[in-house]
Amino acid sequence: MPVFEYNAISTTGKKLKGNVDAENIRIARQKLKSQGIYVTDIKEGLENNVSKKVEINFGKDKISLKDLSIITSQLTTLIIAGLPLVNALQALTEQTESRNIKRILTDVRESVEEGNAFHKSLANFPKAFPKLYVNMIESGEASGKLDSILENLSKYLEGQLALRRQVTSSLFYPTLMFAFCTLVVIGLLAFVVPSIVEIFEKQGGTLPLPTRIVVGISDIIIHYWWVFIIGIVGIFTSIKKYAQTEKGKFNIDLLLIKLPLIGKLYTKVATARIASTIGTLFSGGVQLLSCLDIGKNIVNNVHFRSSLEQARDGVEKGKSLSSELSKSGLFPPLLSHMIAVGEKSGQLEQMLTRAAKAYEDEVKNTLAAITSLIEPLMIIGLGGIVFSIVISILMPMVGMIDLIQG
Repeated sequence: MPVFEYNAISTTGKKLKGNVDAENIRIARQKLKSQGIYVTDIKEGLENNVSKKVEINFGKDKISLKDLSIITSQLTTLIIAGLPLVNALQALTEQTESRNIKRILTDVRESVEEGNAFHKSLANFPKAFPKLYVNMIESGEASGKLDSILENLSKYLEGQLALRRQVTSSLFYPTLMFAFCTLVVIGLLAFVVPSIVEIFEKQGGTLPLPTRIVVGISDIIIHYWWVFIIGIVGIFTSIKKYAQTEKGKFNIDLLLIKLPLIGKLYTKVATARIASTIGTLFSGGVQLLSCLDIGKNIVNNVHFRSSLEQARDGVEKGKSLSSELSKSGLFPPLLSHMIAVGEKSGQLEQMLTRAAKAYEDEVKNTLAAITSLIEPLMIIGLGGIVFSIVISILMPMVGMIDLIQG
């Protein structure tokens, strides 16, 4: 349905600006007039002209984690301040700059105005609002505690965003440094080495063995660089296709868990996300079995997903969550112990939240340790390569000096 942007005046004389869904401008005017809104200017929104472009470039109805966190935080503030839900959604729609988000919020607001539940209106956009989000909102509406549920959701999303940023920022510098040093090495081999060798060969000297090795590598890079590009693309394509198979997904996910250093970090990140998700849902009044059903979908690892499915089946049969999670051997023992304490004390949601916080802190410490280890190893390794190239250049230069003196 087309979206129209309008400027209007309310019955109290207040100037209004917003969006409305309607089949045409005439119906849009009638719709606004029935709400006591008198239109002064109305035109077809840009969403209608760029909707196809938005779908191609960004994906239909997609909202990033960062934008979802901002929207939830702003909505929480407005609801706690006492603003009605429809008015809060209208305020969010007016202040957002993203055309895609504006269209989604407009549809949600219109749906709520028509009498639909807030969580059902959000469920119409599964790519924008994940199942966890919708279930939490449903719990808040059922219990009459939408403001506190939104506050919990806002904290959860901010925590997930902070965890993602921590991982990304910690890996950014080593990756950038490796790429820069690699370019330096390629530049030496492709441009500097051939020039020096050409001068030496004109003098009729014999190249030392280390120099001949470096020259051979240089020739391969200069004449067969396209083979390396094709090989790299082929390797990544093969891995991607292999990962799409059931066996490939199983083996790659297992490798991520078993890798030295990386495996422990990967496990801690997954544990923090699972504990935080289940804790947030459980504190919002969602049943534990439903929490486990939703929790298994937030990690893209078949082994963790299988463990949560088995734990859910065990809990459904009356067994404790702590004992069922410990059976898989994937989760750290501390998580099972903290959950066991929470089950005995009746404070499971608090213990899950504390466990998530503990593992998020461990992720930060592990990332700091890995980064501090990677940087000197990278400097030593690449420094050794550059030193070898420089020596291979200096050796024929020394020979050239001897020839000139002779």
